[in-house]
Amino acid sequence: MNEHQAELLADEVLAAFGQSKPPILFEPIAAEEGIELVEGDFGDEFQGRIEFLQEVRTFAVYHPKITTSRYPPRVRFSIAHEFGHYYIPEHREMLLHGIVHNSLDAFRHQNQMEREADAFAAALLVPSQVLKARMGRRGFLSLQQILRLAEDCQASAQATAFRYTRFTAEPHLAIISEKGLILHYFVSDEAGAIGFAGLGNVQVPAESATMRTANNCNARIEEGASQTERWFSDRQARANLWEEAMRLGSSDRIITLLSWVDYHEET
Repeated sequence: MNEHQAELLADEVLAAFGQSKPPILFEPIAAEEGIELVEGDFGDEFQGRIEFLQEVRTFAVYHPKITTSRYPPRVRFSIAHEFGHYYIPEHREMLLHGIVHNSLDAFRHQNQMEREADAFAAALLVPSQVLKARMGRRGFLSLQQILRLAEDCQASAQATAFRYTRFTAEPHLAIISEKGLILHYFVSDEAGAIGFAGLGNVQVPAESATMRTANNCNARIEEGASQTERWFSDRQARANLWEEAMRLGSSDRIITLLSWVDYHEET
């Protein structure tokens, strides 16, 4: 199963449980499936874990307490991620054979199975129906609208931005950077199709909305015009962009959205 199929599977699960409005509730799903949700203090580095308890033939999802967590959206993503391991057939088969793992921070995984579970989790927390309704006839969302959607879905800004990037039919990039260094990013299928599948660069452009955000402590959204040649090291095409950036809470991390204003093939 690939990541796109995992997203479709999440839609099927939501439809089966009649959940289409945010925030998605885990308890009814767990109760119906016989999954035991086990919350507790498992240490600062613990994100989540699912295992199959052979003695009682039951799946258990261990997670930090949402009510006392400093960042509840991260806990919700971890639970949804573990649900992905339960619902994706290949993952579930491994669990039934006694394989256990601890999850890491969202969207940092190099392992294909973890990426599939991430895709499932994002689609479970931010349902397709909700995205379609919010995007409306315009077919796209601004950073401010994505942040509002994240709040309504009780999901992180990062997970919601990456989910939107995978969902939209427009050329689009979502980037996470810290202290001027690009940590990771997601590219929409359309951006990849027109020659912008990877940034190449590892540093944020010096004169950009993202760098302005990194150089101040304001919580407001910085935005402005940009160009693909400033962000992409290798390219077969060029385009004018609209850049939006904002600091994530009190951290040094910046979320950036790049949207295509126009597109030209290079000769």
